[in-house]
Amino acid sequence: MKAAAVKVKTKYLIPLLLPFSMMSQPVLAGDKLPAEPFATEAKFSVGNDVLQMKSAIATVEPRLGAPGYSWVRIYFYSFLPDSDDIAEIRSGSTASMDKKVSGLSGKDVIAYNHSNAVIQLTVDKDYKVWQMDMSVPGHTCTIAPYDADVKKIVQSYKIDGKSISLKSHGSYLCDMSMVKLPNVANTLDVDINEPLIAKK
Repeated sequence: MKAAAVKVKTKYLIPLLLPFSMMSQPVLAGDKLPAEPFATEAKFSVGNDVLQMKSAIATVEPRLGAPGYSWVRIYFYSFLPDSDDIAEIRSGSTASMDKKVSGLSGKDVIAYNHSNAVIQLTVDKDYKVWQMDMSVPGHTCTIAPYDADVKKIVQSYKIDGKSISLKSHGSYLCDMSMVKLPNVANTLDVDINEPLIAKK
């Protein structure tokens, strides 16, 4: 499958893991975060469909069944978190944000289909990225399935255990043959610098 497009400028699809024992401590509940750590401008494109995102939250968790690997996920939303959301995010949960997304599904299909996106990185104990996935409502694609693809699509990347910076620009033609649909071009343009929060 090929990659989907994302454009992100921050103040601030699908697996990635790393053993916590082998990484520096991520941000935990009670740790001080910047006043508006999650505001961003992000743009994802899948074919001709464009998604505009306003916030981003980066989390890390061990990858079950893959010792020595972790998932780093960057969750994008079309809305900003409120104070209650931020309290949950600090504790390592995106549940309140996801609940708002789910609430759109029965009310406004177009808004729901443009409400969120996820970039998932699979990393080893040294934080090297081995795979990159992207997901938007109704569409998931491995946009960098191999090391060579990662090198093409990721221009700058750093994790220190408490934060993540990622600059990624490129496109990938997602193979849709398994579902008997035409291949779809996904594009990605990301520039983020975010706290990295241990996922609950």
